Amino acid sequence: MHRATSGAVRVLEPTDTPALLRLLERDPAHHVSVLAAVRARGTAAPGKGRIGAMLLGVDHPEQSGELSSACWVGSNITPVHAGPAEGELYGLALRALRRRVSSVYGDAEPVLELHDAAGWVNVREVRADQPLLSIDVPSAIEPMPEVRPSRLGEFDAVEQASAAMFTEELGFSPYTQGASEYQQRIRSLIAGGYSLIAVGEDDIIIFKAEFGAVTREVVQVQGVWVHPEHRGLGLAASGMSAVVDYGLKLAPVVSLYVNGYNTAAVRAYQRVGFQPEGTFATILF
Repeated sequence: MHRATSGAVRVLEPTDTPALLRLLERDPAHHVSVLAAVRARGTAAPGKGRIGAMLLGVDHPEQSGELSSACWVGSNITPVHAGPAEGELYGLALRALRRRVSSVYGDAEPVLELHDAAGWVNVREVRADQPLLSIDVPSAIEPMPEVRPSRLGEFDAVEQASAAMFTEELGFSPYTQGASEYQQRIRSLIAGGYSLIAVGEDDIIIFKAEFGAVTREVVQVQGVWVHPEHRGLGLAASGMSAVVDYGLKLAPVVSLYVNGYNTAAVRAYQRVGFQPEGTFATILF
């Protein structure tokens, strides 16, 4: 990696933790998932084992002890405060590291440059236009009163709805690489109060969403789904209005990103009051 980037990119160490947090906290809406992960870990140091998550960084050229940018490298990859040139550097670094990953996501310019430089040949899909949206006030849309946190006793129903959303969104089953990790993720969301559902007749989940990343500054919504038999009824907007109300109890800003081609979802989020923050991109493997 050192040779591939002429020494520009390095693996971060425990002593880099304060500088990394300062970098992340400059724009938490764009980097909430990495911010939440670093705070949970408590360190910028690499995780244990050969495939443990690590953080790469580029030092600031003018401010000693500060980082110009960083890049989370785990099962997913996310560049942090990187421009196109640094995105390219991280791509060269990742090509040298030969890490297997599930996705790359984040601000569109560095993600796409990183992808080009890495030279991956097993890419399944490139989603280059994903509006990043946020809201910091309750929605003017009447919230769906049925939306509430799910319960552990409802795990089976939540898992079924989550798997249906995942398969519809990504085009393959979440169980392709094993069920236990996926199921544990769902259980942790339910236990944390971060899984929200609305239940209709016959105890069928008709709407669901989760807070996939939670910090004191921002919460990020993921996994928004309306049961196919209940679509076209305005449930997405009213359900998301309720999700915003829950989210604003956790942090002053609620954010999400959405595929630009999903015009129905974009319109629903606009109706709720979400405002543009930037553009993300995702590379799926």
